[in-house]
Amino acid sequence: LVLIMVLLFTLVLLLAFYVVNFVLSIKDMGKNKISAFECGFASVGKIQNSFSIHFFIMMLMFVIFDLEIVMFLGILVSDLSSYVSFLLMIFFILGGFYMEWWYGKLVWVI
Repeated sequence: LVLIMVLLFTLVLLLAFYVVNFVLSIKDMGKNKISAFECGFASVGKIQNSFSIHFFIMMLMFVIFDLEIVMFLGILVSDLSSYVSFLLMIFFILGGFYMEWWYGKLVWVI
C-alpha cells in the first residue's frame, strides 16, 4: 500500500511539474524559433555559406583522440599482459599524428 502511494505521489508530482513548466514557459512562434536548427546556420539562403572543412577535420581529430583516451583508460586498469596492445595502440596513434602533421592538418590558422 505504501509503495502504491509513493508511486501515485510521484506521478502526480511529475504531472504537476510538467503542467507548471508548460504554463510558465515563454512561447515565441517567430520564424527563427519554429524553423529547423541547422548547426547555427540559417536554414534558408544559399548553400554556399557552409562551414569550413578545416573545422570539420579538427572536430574529427578531437573525437578520435577522445576515443583513444577511453581505450587508454581500459588498458591502464587491465593486467600486464596487455602491454603489447598498449604499445601497438601508441604506435598507431603516433603514426596517425605524424600523418596529420605531414599533410598539414594540424595548422590552426585558416
